Amino acid sequence: MRHSFKTLLVAIAIAATSSIDAYAQDIGLSPTRPTVANGASIQNKGVLQFETGYDAFPQRVPGNQQTVAAGLSYAALDRLRLDFGWSPFVHQSDDVSNTNGIGTITLGGKVELFKEQYHLPKPGLAIQYEAELPTASQHSLQNYGQQITVLINHHYFKDGILDVIANSSLVQADCQTATGCTYGGQQSFALSYHLNEKSRLYAEAYGQNNSASNTPPGTYVFGGFYHQFSDTVGIDGGMRFGVSDHSASVGTTVGLIFGRRVRGKAD
Repeated sequence: MRHSFKTLLVAIAIAATSSIDAYAQDIGLSPTRPTVANGASIQNKGVLQFETGYDAFPQRVPGNQQTVAAGLSYAALDRLRLDFGWSPFVHQSDDVSNTNGIGTITLGGKVELFKEQYHLPKPGLAIQYEAELPTASQHSLQNYGQQITVLINHHYFKDGILDVIANSSLVQADCQTATGCTYGGQQSFALSYHLNEKSRLYAEAYGQNNSASNTPPGTYVFGGFYHQFSDTVGIDGGMRFGVSDHSASVGTTVGLIFGRRVRGKAD
């Protein structure tokens, strides 16, 4: 009887551990940092993902931009993610003024049109939309506009260790000003090399002619990393270097990502 009871306890412990492991693996984190370019994939259905980070850009001309950013995303369907983002703190300075306050809020989502097939040449393809809404902060930190982005990526070589990512977007900005909206875009190309299941290295080149909440206009190259401590927690960071005349000379970024299943179970 004692032996049977001990066997039962061991079986329960193994089952509980397996359940916890399966729950964690069911998260499927899909980071949107540290690069500007993002893949077409999203986290697993029913998973809430939270990201936060800090970006700093000393300007080549007198000035400085620093942003604390935060974002929530929820996978409502297998191929639909809903997004909410905002900047709880933004600092902008130049040779005549200093401004601190809350940055722009973004609302939108991502739709996977084609899921990536590792063993086929067809890449993953997604469309992402963001509406930018002003907050009650100072005018110089405000923006009202929208952005639509096409996202493409595909993994190559053995076990998909190299991920090639390309994004292109159209941007409408500054619609709250008396002179009306301005238009621009952002193009980015990134390589993600998987050192192992938990760690990646990134290299990226991108350019934009409109200021984003955490990136000044210009052309940049970037080197960075992403590491998952567990299936629900990760960290990212890196350095950006301006290569055009009016871009920020150098920038740094660091961030955290968390995931939690809030509805349903894995299929």
